[in-house]
Amino acid sequence: MSDIVTSLGIKLPELLTQIVGFLLAVWILKLFAWKPLLAMLEQRRARIKADLDEAELAKKQANEMMAEYQRQLKEIDQAARAKIQEAIAEGNRVAAEIREQSRAEAKDIIGKAREDLTRDIAKAKVQLRNDIVNMAVLATEKVIAEKLTDDKHRQLINKFLDDIEQIK
Repeated sequence: MSDIVTSLGIKLPELLTQIVGFLLAVWILKLFAWKPLLAMLEQRRARIKADLDEAELAKKQANEMMAEYQRQLKEIDQAARAKIQEAIAEGNRVAAEIREQSRAEAKDIIGKAREDLTRDIAKAKVQLRNDIVNMAVLATEKVIAEKLTDDKHRQLINKFLDDIEQIK
């Protein structure tokens, strides 16, 4: 074996020194640097895991809030539609009441107008009758007071007809 080692150009005391130096460096690193390095890596891993868990929780909460907002928007939309339908129904009801009230008022006005017209016609008939009676009385008085000749008779009838024309 020593032939192989010398043929490769390896010097045993140098190799031992390097092995001892390497083991000593590993032991010092393990003693002073490895534990803090591992602790730092573990802290970083824990912090990354916590951040990921927090991000997942925030995402879940955001999705829950989005679902709740969507539900509330649907409820608000349904409530708005219901109020609009109520307002339309109320408007239709009020319009129907106004139409019915207008019809009733128009019917009352027409009824009153007919009553007034009937009363005015009756008054006019009574007045016309009274006027005719008065003219007949006047004509009769004149006939009785005068002796009627054929010409007088025609004049009296024409005058009577003129009087009636003036009354109309």
